[in-house]
Formats: sequence, C-alpha cells, structure tokens
Amino acid sequence: MKCLFRICFLLFIFPLSSFADSVSITPRDGHLFFTNAFDRAVSSIDLVMFHLSDEEDAQHLISASKRGVKIRVILDRGLLRGSTAQKISQELSNAGVQVKASPSAFTITHEKAAVIDNSTALISSINLTQNGSFTRDFGITTADSDVIAEMNEVFTMDWNNSASDATVSSTPSVSNPKLLWSPVNAKEKIIALINSAQKSLALEVENLGDWDVMDALKARAKAGVTVVAIAPGCVEGNAPERNIQLLQQLADAGVDARASLPPYSADNPYIHAKTIVVDGINFYVGSENFSHNSLASAREVGLMENNSDISQQILQVIKVDYGNAKAVNQLNTYRCTAH
Repeated sequence: MKCLFRICFLLFIFPLSSFADSVSITPRDGHLFFTNAFDRAVSSIDLVMFHLSDEEDAQHLISASKRGVKIRVILDRGLLRGSTAQKISQELSNAGVQVKASPSAFTITHEKAAVIDNSTALISSINLTQNGSFTRDFGITTADSDVIAEMNEVFTMDWNNSASDATVSSTPSVSNPKLLWSPVNAKEKIIALINSAQKSLALEVENLGDWDVMDALKARAKAGVTVVAIAPGCVEGNAPERNIQLLQQLADAGVDARASLPPYSADNPYIHAKTIVVDGINFYVGSENFSHNSLASAREVGLMENNSDISQQILQVIKVDYGNAKAVNQLNTYRCTAH
C-alpha cells in the first residue's frame, strides 16, 4: 500500500506526458517552434509574447490572419512603448489581428506561449526577437486538453483585464498539476521539483536570485544530490555580472556552478533558457526565471511533467553548454564587456 501511495503521489507531482509532446531547441530550430504553428493554424491563435520585434515572425501572423484565422495577441505593456514594437503592433492591427497591451497588474508579462486552434499549446522561453540565432531556449508543444483548457481560461482573464486596464492581479483558479503560473504557484512548484531530486538535478536559467530557490538548490547539493547549474556570466541589462556572485554561493554549497561567457554565438549561445531536469526523467520548461520578480510579480507560465525522452534531449543540450561554460570558481574578478 505504501508503494502504491508513493506512485500515486509522484504521478500527481510529475504527471505523465502526452505522447504528442515534443521539445524545440534554439538556436538549432530558430523560431520555427512558433512560426510553423502559425502557418498550420486553421481557426485561431491566442498568443502571449513578452518581446515581439522580429518582422519576419510578425509576417507569419499577418499571413494567418489574411487566410481567415482569428488571432488575439497580448504583448508586454512596457515593451509596447518601443518604436519597433509599436510599428509591428500597428502592422498586425492593420491586418486584422487583435492586439492588446498586457494587464498593468504585473511588473512585466514575460510569458511566451500560445494556443493554436484550441488543440495545441506552446509553452517556452522563446522571445520572437532577432537574437534567436545565438540564444539557448526550449519550447514544449503539447496537445493535452486539460493544459489547453487552463491556458484558455488564464488568457481570457488577462485579455479582459487588459481591456479594462485592471490594476489587480486577478487570476482564475489554476489547478493543473503540469502548469506553473507566476505570480500564483510557480515558486512552490519549482521548489517542490528541486526538493524531489534524489540523484541528480541539472538546470539552465538566465536569472538567479530568489533566495528560497537558491536555498533549495544548496540543500539538495548538501544532501548528496549531484546539482549542476549553468547561467550566463554576463547577463543582459543592469549589473551584468550579478549571476556570478549567485553562482559562487551555489558553488560554496557544493553545486557544480558554471557561467556561460561571451562572445555568444550559435556554438556558444547566450543562456536565455529556464529549465530544470530532475533524475533524468522529470523536467520543467517555461518563461519563469529563478528570480524574485519573475516568481512573485510577473505573469509567466511553465510546464512540468514526467517525460524521460524530452528530459534526455534537454540534458544533451545542457551537456554541450556545460562544456562551453566556465566553473565559477575560476572567474575570480571577471568583468563583462559589451557583448
């Protein structure tokens, strides 16, 4: 009975994947994860995208609209103030695409996800920007009807909140065990995934910094789990070396912590991914960084499930990035230059 109970518990935490699930990897696959789905769409596309600045990607949406596909797009409110985003937003609107700014309740809407024809969900860390040729990202395609139903529910609420310029973080009841929503339940689910590791845990993430997540990783390493953490040593934005100090803290606790360093290229991509693989079989892929803002204040979505095939594909990529990265203990007073 105890064994059966444990099996049931693990299935609740790590639900089995649909046979249709697949993984896309950049820069190998470019933006085909999204654009192929746009091209196949027959009836509808609901897209939430943090950063849409690639004209070529926008043209796939415009073509879909012209053939009669109903398209709704939520774009991050802050980034929409940029000239390129405004231009693309206007082009989409002129082609019949409905475009709205994200709800002001969130610091950012950092989600990169879509539902196509109400039959396929795309969940990823992939922005539709022109730097896709040198960024490491993952995307998951699933036909899970329960996942799609919950994504539709959240999309509808965020769409309506944008229309009313809502200033409260209204979120419907979210209970799907596969989905991680920020700022609702992503943090607790990521920590539960980390705590479940018995033998190994490997992660790639652009931004570290949430102290509870950091403590969970340190605790697993101290418990004898082999923990590998890779993050960019030169992060885009302010304080580019901020990950190095955080990686050093992980290294001090026994984590094999490595920094990916410029120059970034297709062979040495910038780590923009947000992914964890536990014991070679359970994975998380999504838009959530392991920072306080991402988990507590932003709109994000991720997917977590038991799928050894996808987990192994992700691990093979992490192995390549591990070889390119530098052990944080070797960096000492490293300083980033423009990259």
